[in-house]
Amino acid sequence: MKRMLLVVAASTSFACATTPKSSPTVEPLPNTSTKTSTQAQTKIATKPSRDIQGALSLVETGRKLQQEKGEGGAEEAIAIYSQALKLDPECAAALWEQGWSYQVINKWDEVIVVWEALERLDPKYPKLDVHFPIAKMRRDQARTLAELPEATKLMPVEEEPRKGPTLSLSAVGDIQLGRAWPTARAKLPPGAGEIIFEKIKDKLNSTDITFGNLETVLADDGKSSKCGPRSTQCYAFRVPTSYAKTLKDVGFDVLSIANNHTGDFGQDGRTKTIEALDKVGILHSGPIGDIATWEHKGLKIALVAFSTGGGVYRVQHVDVAKKLVADLDRSHDLVFVSFHGGAEGSKAAHVPQGVEMFLGENRGNLRSFTHTVIDAGADLVLGHGPHLLRGMEIYKGRLIAYSLGNFTSWETFNLRGALGISAILKVKLATNGVLLSADVDPVIIDKPGIPRHDDKNKALKILRKLSKEDFGSALLDEKGKYQR
Repeated sequence: MKRMLLVVAASTSFACATTPKSSPTVEPLPNTSTKTSTQAQTKIATKPSRDIQGALSLVETGRKLQQEKGEGGAEEAIAIYSQALKLDPECAAALWEQGWSYQVINKWDEVIVVWEALERLDPKYPKLDVHFPIAKMRRDQARTLAELPEATKLMPVEEEPRKGPTLSLSAVGDIQLGRAWPTARAKLPPGAGEIIFEKIKDKLNSTDITFGNLETVLADDGKSSKCGPRSTQCYAFRVPTSYAKTLKDVGFDVLSIANNHTGDFGQDGRTKTIEALDKVGILHSGPIGDIATWEHKGLKIALVAFSTGGGVYRVQHVDVAKKLVADLDRSHDLVFVSFHGGAEGSKAAHVPQGVEMFLGENRGNLRSFTHTVIDAGADLVLGHGPHLLRGMEIYKGRLIAYSLGNFTSWETFNLRGALGISAILKVKLATNGVLLSADVDPVIIDKPGIPRHDDKNKALKILRKLSKEDFGSALLDEKGKYQR
């Protein structure tokens, strides 16, 4: 779904502070003679004049520019807010918006400096008490990432399979389960969403591990500040925590919760989602520091998820991804990488060279990202985000699936054409992560968002075509299989 910029959703006011000016203060001049204190001259110190309306106009200009240009307009917006503060040093709205623009480009130390100034000026500024602690947390997370050891000496990537236990994995794309908010327009399946998986659940339990991208918050309450309550173009996804058990029952073992919807209900929503998944025993990776690790068949496995937003490991930060994956590779036998990136919609089927932009946002240079993490030690890379299937390639013996498309929905996702064609990807890996085989089970998504097996094999035709056009090889044979 289209992502609304955080800077727009979080803004609550852009009226400058109107704190009354205090009375002029009287300060003694420096004592430059032998005069007594009673003879000392005095000067009157007055506050600089304030152009409140001029500052307010600049704040509005900055907000509109930030909204239109997204990440690409952050630096320009910051400069505009600085101009507003020169006109009115007490313009609280300029400090508030400037903090959000710094967040867009992940300059967390600057966010803290600006919002500390806002806190001194107006401690009760609307929602500062909510977002300032989160900004401090993300500042600390950024410092943690900066302290990752340099990946100067990478382990050589073994491109031949080693003998030993093999591992099988099933993977699907975006899992959306309905909308419980706003309550006046709630769209939820009956029960705990079991009906969504009725036609496909048997195909999710045939491998050692089953993975998906959970694009829904699990929480029993909470309101979202992302969208207005009457918005029909902005979506905030939340379903009851009971749906976690359904996900476990149909076979999911590990989920990505790093995407542009798992933050729809703020930090509280993220926390409740993690608690719900922990309760039923589903592993997860999402916020910075949240990495799934487990053992299977004697192999130590890690899965780390990347996305494009805040508070997560970012697809755009390829240097950080390299260090993180290399660090995980030192302590695990297999490292899986999930990413939520790339443009969205029916025109986004191809993986371009270079950076992808969508609605003004940098959605990552996916070819560079995926190759970098494999060079650093990743053994399987699973993509999602564009809401349709994209091609696949093998790089240094490892499989990259650039997008697994939509998988489930409930009266929400646009499922017309290619957006309603999906697949279950099944892979078999050697002990050292080399791809031994791959198999695609084609899926069609029926309204209101229920997946089922597709006898017409539309997904296979799409995957073969896109893989050939983008990466030079169809990879899969006409039966949807790859065998090393």
